[in-house]
Amino acid sequence: MKSSRVGQSFRELGRLTWMSVLICAGCAEGASGVTRMADGVRYEGRFISPEAYSAYALGIEYETRGELAKALSWYSEARAEDPESPEIWARIGAVQCFATEPARGPSAAAHAFENGVRLGPSYYGNYFERARCAERARAFDAGLTDATAAVARRPGDEPANLLVARLLLAVGRSADARAWLEAFASYHELSPAMKRALEAARKPPNPTPQAPAKAAPPAAARSAAFAELRAGKLEAARHQAEIELGADPTNSDAWIALLCACDTLRDEACFDRALEQLRSPSLSASDGALAFLNELLARRTGAHLAR
Repeated sequence: MKSSRVGQSFRELGRLTWMSVLICAGCAEGASGVTRMADGVRYEGRFISPEAYSAYALGIEYETRGELAKALSWYSEARAEDPESPEIWARIGAVQCFATEPARGPSAAAHAFENGVRLGPSYYGNYFERARCAERARAFDAGLTDATAAVARRPGDEPANLLVARLLLAVGRSADARAWLEAFASYHELSPAMKRALEAARKPPNPTPQAPAKAAPPAAARSAAFAELRAGKLEAARHQAEIELGADPTNSDAWIALLCACDTLRDEACFDRALEQLRSPSLSASDGALAFLNELLARRTGAHLAR
């Protein structure tokens, strides 16, 4: 690792508030580890170098942006500094899975997840990410095993509980999925995503679903706002999406573009208003719009569209 590259990156990341928790002022390094104080609670653990934190944080940033090759590069640098971190192995596995075709994801990420579980069997992250990877590959039974293992290690984690419910539904256990969500709701305050999942689970299934008479070809993009999003012109993207929705409130591409713009701007009021504007689409969303929606769902809820 080039020290100047990591040093510069670390200085840039100093503005991130969560780094003040990870690298706390009240840490005392010992012969075999380090003591950290977070929210008044004392934690004993391994000493981890600032360079590893820096590279890991940059990996998170690029993964959030969907730039998986860059994310993997930084996670690999973090692993070089701290090869015994189960958290780093979990992120490497997640990126390796989602950077390849769905069916090949589990095999591409298997080594990373196995290392993560071996190094930290009590850490929930490798089980959770391996379950997400299996869900993407439609290996629902394997995913369910890992998802329940993740919840066993972090019972209050909402994305992990949502994942268990989705996988129960995928294997045809709708009553169990509903019971799982009802149990979670009994002990936790629910986010909008969990409320929607619970409402959907409470609805009776459609006994006679109608299959489409003919498969539709991939839809072309129908919102110019995505060009602005890709260029980083977030306000322009939001404005363009609102114009398109004003002309056609059923334009699913424009609605997805508005959601993504509001989310990237971190404007929760805008995001909530966009959710309220959802209408039955006149046409199915284009592949490009669905890709944006998939990334948005993964970032906010841990969910992924079944493609």
